Amino acid sequence: MKPTIIIVEDERAARHSLRMVMEAYGYQVKDYATAEEFLREPPGASSFLILDVNLPGASGLAALQQLRALGIPVPAVLVSGRATNEMRAEVGRLDALAFFEKPIDINALLDVIASIGA
Repeated sequence: MKPTIIIVEDERAARHSLRMVMEAYGYQVKDYATAEEFLREPPGASSFLILDVNLPGASGLAALQQLRALGIPVPAVLVSGRATNEMRAEVGRLDALAFFEKPIDINALLDVIASIGA
């Protein structure tokens, strides 16, 4: 069974494009513009997160940190248009599967999703 892809991205066009691509590959998709909106409905066991790091309000890193603190081991990748070494290190500490700089390499993203047994 394929995971439900959860996209948390504040840029409407990027969120919409990523949603269309994931749906074209047969994934069910939920999307949110902010981490706060996403965290109101914690992900289920068969979810896969695509989190933008730089969001208004709580960052994607903060959202993933909160999920980990609650013991929710959902697989996740983080994306950013402005990557730093500190950001990359934090992504690793939070057990994210990958970190992608924008624009996202869709084939690499699909490979990561497939690696979880989807």
